[in-house]
Amino acid sequence: MGLDKWLNSEDVEKQKKKKPAEVKKRKNEGDQAPEKKTNILKLIKYTFNCPNSKCKYQKTVMKKVLTDLDKICPRCNKEMKVKRI
Repeated sequence: MGLDKWLNSEDVEKQKKKKPAEVKKRKNEGDQAPEKKTNILKLIKYTFNCPNSKCKYQKTVMKKVLTDLDKICPRCNKEMKVKRI
């Protein structure tokens, strides 16, 4: 029983020593990540107008790529006119 107590305490001390080293690695990785991220997102501004004269729904969206759902009017479910700004 006495020997197990000493062995377990050595394992705990080794684990405590390893943790600060892992934390330093993570901090260094976090510092390098913003430097590598130089690619700026290029968003395009679109305006949508519903062709239905009774609806007159308008919206503005900023996206890289438009989907088919973006082009459908939420009120009358018709395809809207798209204008790139």
